[in-house]
Amino acid sequence: MGKTKSCCRYAAVVVALIVLLRVGVGCHFLYEGLWKMDKSNGFSSKGFLGMAKGPTKDLYYMFLPDLGGEERIQMAEVYRVVMQGGEKAGQKRVGWTLPVIEKEWYAYYDAFLKKYDLDELDGVEADDPELQGLKSQREAARDIFNQYVLSLREYTLENREDFRGFVASKRRFEEALAKSKNDAEYQRIRDWDAQLKYRNEGEKFAAVPVAMGENLQLALWNVLTPEQKAKGELTPIAYGANKSAIMNAVAKIPCLKNIAVPTTMGALDLAVTLGLSAIGLCLMLGLCTRLACLGGALFMINVVLSQFPWPTVYPYPPEVVGHSMVFNKDTIELVVLLVLASLPAGRWGGLDWFLWNCVGQNLYRYFGIEKDPIPEVLQVESCN
Repeated sequence: MGKTKSCCRYAAVVVALIVLLRVGVGCHFLYEGLWKMDKSNGFSSKGFLGMAKGPTKDLYYMFLPDLGGEERIQMAEVYRVVMQGGEKAGQKRVGWTLPVIEKEWYAYYDAFLKKYDLDELDGVEADDPELQGLKSQREAARDIFNQYVLSLREYTLENREDFRGFVASKRRFEEALAKSKNDAEYQRIRDWDAQLKYRNEGEKFAAVPVAMGENLQLALWNVLTPEQKAKGELTPIAYGANKSAIMNAVAKIPCLKNIAVPTTMGALDLAVTLGLSAIGLCLMLGLCTRLACLGGALFMINVVLSQFPWPTVYPYPPEVVGHSMVFNKDTIELVVLLVLASLPAGRWGGLDWFLWNCVGQNLYRYFGIEKDPIPEVLQVESCN
């Protein structure tokens, strides 16, 4: 009898610790997901994946179109059509622009006019005050748009030599890197630092027109009346290869519009945000615990592979996070999730108890399995 009671106490302590571990890991995942939902925190997977250094880094870079801004700062000359006698007589060069940027601005402007009923007012003559108000808005919007387009072209003209020099230098570096066979540590460090330098410089160039585009959207929004604003906002502008038609549709879903961005990167950010939140909530509630643990483990595998914890892999982790080799905090959390996935942790103080008794047992009997999968030593309810 004494041995049985001792066994029960031991089992109760083990179960309590496993439940505590499950809830603790779930709290971590849930908080990470909720934090990423707040746009003011500026979450983006780009910063994390852009620093990928593990064996799968090239795979992660595929999720980062135009990493370094080279596509967005490709230049093109702008021409104006010259008309004579109602016919095209030629064209005249009027400056330089960034076509990837300007193309999306024009598409956004056209969508703006259409959404807020400002697209069919040219040539309309009427004494109706409402129509006159719409025409005034249309003119204000057109003036704002033309001003921003002109600013973009001036920015391109002022920096075109810098753009040319940057693109040419970056391509020479990439060609030399592809041909290089020097795998010495000092060379890998030098190549990585050079890559970051080019990436940061390109992003700095591209950040200016992107910020101008954000200001353009805000300026056009301020032209609208409260009634027009009630129709909702247009999805934000996305540029070049980072534009996603699927995410453009997803961003219009009411419950997701505040956290979804219509870009390829936005799809990954949304998946990470919702995935972490769902995994964390399920672990804390003990609902579908094994599935949640496997999902969390898959996420942690990607984290470990992208930031491979090996001393010779550059860039080295900052000393403030400590020192590790293979087993760092991410690897340990991965192991913990795999351990929890191997146990019926959700049946102890979780909603999986109801799933097991209402559904699981019947499925086991249907397939002819009579033995309970929980080890006898951990079946606390059977102890007297």
